[in-house]
Amino acid sequence: MRQIRNGPARDAVGRYSMTNRRNAFLNRRSTLAVLGGGAVAGWAAQQNLRAASTCLTLAAPQTEGPYWVEENLNRSDIRSDPSTGTVYPGVLLNLAIALQEVSTCTPLAGARVDIWHCSASGTYSDEAVQNTTGKKFLRGYQVSDDNGNVNFTTIYPGWYSGRTVHIHVRVRTYSGSTVLGEFTAQFFFDDSITDQVFAQSPYNTRGTRDTRNANDMVLTGTSGGAVLYLSLTQTATGYAAAVSIGVNLQTAAVTKPVISAGGVVSAASFQAGIAPGAWTSIFGQNLAATTLSLMAADLVNSTMPTSLGGVSVSIDGKPAFVDYVSPTLINVQAPADGNTGSVAVTVTNASGTSDAATATLAAMQPAFFASNGYVAAVSSSGEVISPSTPAKVGDQISLYGNGFGATSPSVAPGLVLETAAALTNSVVITIGGVQVVTSFAGLSSTGLYQLNVIVPNLADGDHAVLAMIGGLQTQSGVLLRVKN
Repeated sequence: MRQIRNGPARDAVGRYSMTNRRNAFLNRRSTLAVLGGGAVAGWAAQQNLRAASTCLTLAAPQTEGPYWVEENLNRSDIRSDPSTGTVYPGVLLNLAIALQEVSTCTPLAGARVDIWHCSASGTYSDEAVQNTTGKKFLRGYQVSDDNGNVNFTTIYPGWYSGRTVHIHVRVRTYSGSTVLGEFTAQFFFDDSITDQVFAQSPYNTRGTRDTRNANDMVLTGTSGGAVLYLSLTQTATGYAAAVSIGVNLQTAAVTKPVISAGGVVSAASFQAGIAPGAWTSIFGQNLAATTLSLMAADLVNSTMPTSLGGVSVSIDGKPAFVDYVSPTLINVQAPADGNTGSVAVTVTNASGTSDAATATLAAMQPAFFASNGYVAAVSSSGEVISPSTPAKVGDQISLYGNGFGATSPSVAPGLVLETAAALTNSVVITIGGVQVVTSFAGLSSTGLYQLNVIVPNLADGDHAVLAMIGGLQTQSGVLLRVKN
């Protein structure tokens, strides 16, 4: 789970700076990235290719080569070895790939795209003959979004004897775990740009490469489709590369989204129900074609979108603000609503609109975020509190919650919060049955409530954490570990 970052910079209410308080422990399957002044956009937001306006030519398939390994590494930055964190050196290469299904001339969404290539020294990972068994650098996959796009951060490949510089790519479509279609090829580079790169460190420590594009056995032997040359643009940090791939692959039958029975719940407690402005999780099937998280580029006038990757959610006929979508989980901030009682919830994507699920809407649904039963909390020094780093008696700590209700000033759902907003209703918090001193209680980030309390004098061990507000109580079973 993502954690609130260390190194806090606090304001008058003890909130963390925008960078340090952005993320909280928000759900059990993937972490909902709470916006605290806006997410930091990666290069992919600017480099993404959009669906081609014209039909592409079918790309030429090529050999996978001897160095393919099924690593199942779902990541966009493939430069490091995940076992050690070592980042392999080389000129930065930001690679944007756009997929198109040529039979329909439409973007290919939901396809798995693996890439792999050699290091600057010409070595592949996880190869016994190269003494890299167990290492997994310069390998990874991404799943294409609704526009058929994937993005990778890597390095400009090196060379090895008998081959020109290249990157391997494999595209697969699935129905569940069954592969429906597969395409394998290689990306190639302009030799003149490669010469410039290889004049730099660490490439220039090796001799002159023995193979260029004109005499590469794979490239010169390719027929039956378009060769995939990368379009390269020099940047301040390296190169941006882009390529469009036309494929003809079978895809799974499209079915409309389905919300699971009891699948509309608080993103904190996972108890059924909704509160206006509260983070809400929706579980189901076919909810989205791919997995996407909100980025800064998705914000409009500091407001979250009501559609992400073509997926939208309606709660009581009003659009919710979408933060995260995946085939089985959506996280949204519920819209403002003066109604209470049973309301309809629907999910809409390119395949249609789900049957309505019924959920109970209440003015408040207070709950603490928790991980493995322990409350989401940080110490006054910014250390994440956990069983291995307990809270200290007498220390001021910050607890994080959801659905605690109205604040002053009032904050509209979906708006990126820049300043604190205190609760209008009083809240009583107990730890181990002891009522604690609360110095601040209110919103500190979009939809995220922060409650600053002093740890009472308790025995070492686990103690129940409860909050009472407006006659409602947070979920039971949430603990805080304390040590004198």
